[in-house]
Amino acid sequence: MSAYYETYWQKSDGWTPDKGVNHPVERAIFARLLKPGMRLIDYGCGNGERYGRDMLARQIDYRGFDISETALANAAQLGLNVARIAADGSLPIENASADCAMCFEVLEHLMEPDSALIAILRALKPGASAVFSVPNAAHYTQRIEFLLTGFWNPGGSPLTARKSPWRDPHIRFFNPSMLRRMLEANGFEVAEIIGEPFMLQALPWLYKQEKLFPLLNVLSKPFAWLGTLFPGFWSARLFAIARKPQA
Repeated sequence: MSAYYETYWQKSDGWTPDKGVNHPVERAIFARLLKPGMRLIDYGCGNGERYGRDMLARQIDYRGFDISETALANAAQLGLNVARIAADGSLPIENASADCAMCFEVLEHLMEPDSALIAILRALKPGASAVFSVPNAAHYTQRIEFLLTGFWNPGGSPLTARKSPWRDPHIRFFNPSMLRRMLEANGFEVAEIIGEPFMLQALPWLYKQEKLFPLLNVLSKPFAWLGTLFPGFWSARLFAIARKPQA
């Protein structure tokens, strides 16, 4: 698995996993939870290009962790403070030393997501918040594709999701209730599950049509509320804000 993610984080001219920087929902969550000087741990930081540089600009004490040496080398070149996640999922950081944690688009890749959650909980100060995001396996596009074709799309990478899904990096799958149950089972208090706004470009036959995205954004706006009110069906991506219980 480690060797797979070395390849996963190698730069290419095609799709790369660091796309999607500064999503509006992410920015809103960061504005609520983060303040300059806070120590933030990023579990599964990747190459640092998606969030690390943004956190430095916010004057956050950013500590990134990943399993891929390729990704960590890139992140270090950006001037980020990064280190490797141990084989058992633990982190080289002091207990109860972090003010906040983020783990975005990571848990669905892990054979043992419980280990990641235990490590994050250990690193957080009592009462500190953590933010998680995962793809919504119950999204309406997934349901439509399965209904029409009988194929359930893992959705990890356009290079593998349909062409060779047995090689796809997504191996764990969540809907809102399953995400909540997993976090609570590992000691977190879940404060909120947030969905992305409804987006037409998430449809399988439209997600590559980047020239159409401006038009699709306009057409989607009147229905954006669907993802907020009914994230289990209309939201492609789920966010969870959770807290470490007070000691």
